[in-house]
Amino acid sequence: MSATNHPYLNREVVLTSKHQKLDLIAPPFHSLLNTTMCELPLDTDQFGTFSGEKERTLSQYESAVAKARLGIESSGIALAIASEGAIGSDPQIPLLNSDLELLVFVDSQAELVIAQSYRSFEIVAVTKECVAGDDLSEFLNSADFPNHGLIVRAICDGVVRAVKGITDINTLKDAISSLSSASDAGSVIVESDLRAHYSPSRRANIAKAAQLLAERVHAQCPGCHTPGWGVVSYERGLACSECGVEDSNAVRAEILGCISCDFTQAGKTLATSIDPARCMECNP
Repeated sequence: MSATNHPYLNREVVLTSKHQKLDLIAPPFHSLLNTTMCELPLDTDQFGTFSGEKERTLSQYESAVAKARLGIESSGIALAIASEGAIGSDPQIPLLNSDLELLVFVDSQAELVIAQSYRSFEIVAVTKECVAGDDLSEFLNSADFPNHGLIVRAICDGVVRAVKGITDINTLKDAISSLSSASDAGSVIVESDLRAHYSPSRRANIAKAAQLLAERVHAQCPGCHTPGWGVVSYERGLACSECGVEDSNAVRAEILGCISCDFTQAGKTLATSIDPARCMECNP
């Protein structure tokens, strides 16, 4: 199927977001499919917040899809995009924070969901417990403040209270002082505001995830021509380049597939052997 017959060419798409993500997500879709995208600032906090006032009860994928469907229901536009971030200790390297950005493209007419994720260690995400008057100089440097915004939160009478979007020192001091005096613990948590419009490092990761999603939406299955062709799994099993012992879990190559039919193809070879530093025999 030629690009001129792509089902999403020249289509209107709604982006469900209240955190100014349009300039991050729209460009690659416009470049590849000439889409027109509008941002609908609906109450996506209903699906959970980073600061904890609203508990996240859905999975990352379910939350992103729910946001996209909210945009479809509210706008009447059949195509929607939404994103959901998960930031915290990396599952493989717990001592480091990582940012897993998940974007979904939902076609309500074809009942199709195309998902794409991107993980990065390039994320500013710090937290500190403190009281009024504490020296925060070192912490503010690690927080890249005021380039990255901050949140001050505390449990007050059993309820989470938070001051968000702090980008100047006086507001920060006032928030710490007022919430410390009301806090059940007598102290507050100061942490990175991870909402996209206050986190430049997260914005960069969302933009990279959007590029990958746009490429995947643009790619069509060689068999049935459904959009969303891309990596669906991996071929595993590699031998150590030093001792020759095989690790059955080591990723060898991509397997490309369709999200609609069973058609698959071999993708890029990612590695041909294991570095001895990652070998459990050479480096137990």
